[in-house]
Amino acid sequence: MFKLFVLALTIVFASAKLGGDIADSVKTVANFRCLKQHLSFVIFRAYRSLGSLDPTAIPNIQHAYAAGFRDIDIYIFPCFKCGNPRNQVRTTVNALKGQPYHWIWLDVERHRWGSKEANRRFLAEMFDEAPKHGKPVGIYTSSAEWSKVVGNDWNAGARFKLWWPRWNNKKTLRDFRPFAGWRSCYIKQYFNERKACNIEFDCNY
Repeated sequence: MFKLFVLALTIVFASAKLGGDIADSVKTVANFRCLKQHLSFVIFRAYRSLGSLDPTAIPNIQHAYAAGFRDIDIYIFPCFKCGNPRNQVRTTVNALKGQPYHWIWLDVERHRWGSKEANRRFLAEMFDEAPKHGKPVGIYTSSAEWSKVVGNDWNAGARFKLWWPRWNNKKTLRDFRPFAGWRSCYIKQYFNERKACNIEFDCNY
């Protein structure tokens, strides 16, 4: 099964950029060197919904870079109950100062949020703060998640690029369905929970 999966990744890799988002334990340079044969970009969780930095982010960024990855992003999973959304962004950016990453992605999905009105105020502050740190900013969400958290009539996130999950195992952006002001997606998370080279990741195109 693993050999078939790796072969499939290798075949598609020749004509498209494939990536993985990772919230796993610290992995070695050798692990990432193996993964680099099949994926061209990685996205690491840097801030957890518990309200703290992910301690695996910095070593994994460094190990991935040492293995040859140059397309490295991070994502922030906000903690609503912790409050102070601006500080959650600042804490993450300050901790990663000097690390070789590019994009900051803000993860918006159902997980212990408040009312839609309170969620909108929280995210509005986060959306205002994130671009101030010299990195491009995007949002990870789907129509279903966005609708539950803030409502699809709120389009404040549409000025940012969209990382869109749709687990249909199809490596295409053409099946995107517009919502909340977004007309297209920048990245599609097309499948979840794969494992290769001793690294667990979700699959992105």
